[in-house]
Amino acid sequence: MSLSANQQPLGLMRPLSSEFSTLNRLLDALIIWASLIGLCSLYQVDILPIYQVAALLAVIFYFLIAEVRSMYRSSRLQTYSSMIGKILSTWATVVIALILIAFATKSSANFSRLTLSGWFLLTPLLLAFERLGIYLALRHLRKKGSNTRSYAILGDSASSDQLLTKMVALPWTGLTHVGSYQQLDTLIHKVQTEGVDYVFLSYSGNQQEEIIAAINALADSTASVYLAPNIFLSDLLGSQWITLGNMPMITINDHPFYGTQWFLKKTEDIVLGFIFFLLTLPLMLLIAIGVKLSSPGPILFKQRRYGLNGETIWVLKFRTMTTQEDGAVIVQAKKDDARVTSFGKFLRRTSLDELPQFINVLQGGMSIVGPRPHAVSHNEHYRKLINGYMLRHKVKPGITGWAQVNGLRGETEELNQMQARVDHDLYYINHWSLSLDLKIIFLTILNGFTGKSAY
Repeated sequence: MSLSANQQPLGLMRPLSSEFSTLNRLLDALIIWASLIGLCSLYQVDILPIYQVAALLAVIFYFLIAEVRSMYRSSRLQTYSSMIGKILSTWATVVIALILIAFATKSSANFSRLTLSGWFLLTPLLLAFERLGIYLALRHLRKKGSNTRSYAILGDSASSDQLLTKMVALPWTGLTHVGSYQQLDTLIHKVQTEGVDYVFLSYSGNQQEEIIAAINALADSTASVYLAPNIFLSDLLGSQWITLGNMPMITINDHPFYGTQWFLKKTEDIVLGFIFFLLTLPLMLLIAIGVKLSSPGPILFKQRRYGLNGETIWVLKFRTMTTQEDGAVIVQAKKDDARVTSFGKFLRRTSLDELPQFINVLQGGMSIVGPRPHAVSHNEHYRKLINGYMLRHKVKPGITGWAQVNGLRGETEELNQMQARVDHDLYYINHWSLSLDLKIIFLTILNGFTGKSAY
């Protein structure tokens, strides 16, 4: 491929991409080695040659697995969560390999278990923070116009326009649009005369011949070629691309908690759930006394709700009403509802009646963050009226959620109120991340549990 004087300007770091990748490897090696040596010093363990050998093996194994998984290639089109997932799973494989070698060579007794445990836990955190720093620095540079790459789109007009709209919304990739084309010859001329880094093929129909022709023609260039999915399919409710073996597929209506994501969510619920339970236990004891003294009846109210995959769970709350409805018809609490006790009004307005649900979290039936569970009769009612309503139950229900911190609480007099709540719940499921959960928890604490429509 020949390039003319009209070629697009090179990204600021393009000439240094190889050196940058080497620096990334050196930093990883330094972290793996230095964390072990540092912990030996901290715990006053003699730095014997066997520790040096363990660090060296860890670096070698990590590099070998990382190369296979392309962890040192450009992360321009990757998300941070996918990179962290690769780091954690790669390090876990290294740890398993080291443990097996230690037992096979009968050398495990020569190591300090405290030191190794600290090393196994600390290293992935440091590697993740290192990659986060690099990731954020590159995103900042790309948003400022540095470290950019050019891309063109080939396809029919409607699909190309939709793809361009999505690409423009991702400035952190540092991708600069140089044109959309419907004619292959025109694109090839652009690639060969001016140089284009990425070419995205985007067709809305089954146009295999055009796609194959474009791939074959672009093979005579150094452009990276990507086949964009059918925009309609990728915009379907809850759709995601996965790989089944070597076959790409679109998942429709799946949950986000697989592998590392499941581990993070489970850890969050166990650790934070236990902490919040202990912190709120004295308050719950006071509330229990208040419920008992304010009206006759049990302290706790149990009601059937739908949990994960629509299975029935019993959700705990402090009793706030004189009645304990759990039948085929349940009337939502309204303003000045006669069923609500005087003390119950305070609990419902502040959502303190929900605190016993930390027990549900520790039992595994709920999460701290997730779509709020509704009464079974309400689920059966709204699932017939709102498309995608039951998709809320692809994850565990939560004590607080994205809908709640956006003010969607309390009575739903109009259908559009419940629709808005469901829309927020599905957004949460389709965009879940640990940082989003922490943001929701922070906003819940910052804004309090109160709401104008919570009766």
